[in-house]
Formats: sequence, structure tokens, C-alpha cells
Amino acid sequence: MHQNEFVGTTTLLYALANPIGVIPIFLSLTHGMAARTRRKTIVIASLAVAAFLSASALFGRDILAFFYVGLDDFRIAGGLFALFIAFEMFQAHYGGFMQTSEERREARSDHRAIAVTPLAFPLLVGPAEIGVMITLANDIGDWQAKAALVGSAVSTAALVGVTLCLALPINRLLGRTGINVATRVMALFVAAIGIHFIMTGLRSQLPGLAS
Repeated sequence: MHQNEFVGTTTLLYALANPIGVIPIFLSLTHGMAARTRRKTIVIASLAVAAFLSASALFGRDILAFFYVGLDDFRIAGGLFALFIAFEMFQAHYGGFMQTSEERREARSDHRAIAVTPLAFPLLVGPAEIGVMITLANDIGDWQAKAALVGSAVSTAALVGVTLCLALPINRLLGRTGINVATRVMALFVAAIGIHFIMTGLRSQLPGLAS
């Protein structure tokens, strides 16, 4: 994986995670927390994001094989999820569909648990991110490239952590309108990668589309 690919992959994963769009939800979930507890929550969430993404890159294909799911089928499913998420992001209510009302109530009552769920999964890492990592890992052969892909996952998690650490000043600076605009811009990139995955999967399943 070249430097440009590393930067591109990290940027893509960051756009999919959309931590800026998650800021209002994060502030709501951590409302009333002491600053130290909030920082601890961010660290745990960032580590969980890195773990989910890295595990998807390293073991995702084996998991698909265990369930007899073809990679192209997963590409199409991941692309559809990415399109759905992009649509939700463009409507500026990304994240609400990821949780039931019961899960939201449980998250608010258990501050220790929110770092992993719902914050890391499914708000920051969901089906689309997992699908991207599995697909990218399959498209590269050597372990050096896979190590670079894991490096992109760790870099993304670090950027997510920095963004959440700056949640209060970002929220004051951008306001809800500014956050919504940034989220909609990211939605365009998420939609584009979703369409790319769907078309790649369809071309493999239906070779006539490639002609």
C-alpha cells in the first residue's frame, strides 16, 4: 500500500465513521460526566474502533467463509449499507436508526458501557466500515499491505479520538447547522464508495455488465 493509498483509505474510513456527525450524540450520551470519565470513555471507544476495524481486515474473509458468504455478495451488501447510511447522513439524523429506544435508554444509564456500544459499535463502526475493511483486505495480497491497512485502521481510530476530545469546541464553533453541513459533505463520499462496491460486485456476478 503506497502512501497515497494509505491516506486515501484513512480518509475514507474517517468519512464513514463520521465522528463529527456523531458529536451531538456523544455529547448527549456523556452529559453530566466528569472530564476525566469522558476522556476515559473516548480512549476506550477509540481502542474499540481500532479493534473492530483491524479484526475485520485480518479475519473478515475467514468469517465470511465460515458462513458460506461470497465476497462479491458481501460487497453488494456493504455497498447497500453504505448507501443507506449516506442517505441517513444527508438527512442529518445519522445514528438514530442504529439503536432501538431500549438501547438508547440503557446507554444513558450505564456510562461505562457506552464507549463500546453504542459509541464504537454501531455509531462509529458499522456494517459499511466492516465491509470496506474486508473488501480492501481481500484486494491486497501480501502481509505488508495488510499491516498498512491495519495502520490505516489505527490512524482512523486516533483521528476519531482527537475529534471526540474536541467535541465541545467543535460543537460551539460549528453549531448544529455546521455539523449537519459537514455530515452531508461526508455523505457524498460514503455514497460514492457504496455505489463503487455495488457495481464491482454486480460486474463480478453478472459479467455482461462489464461489456
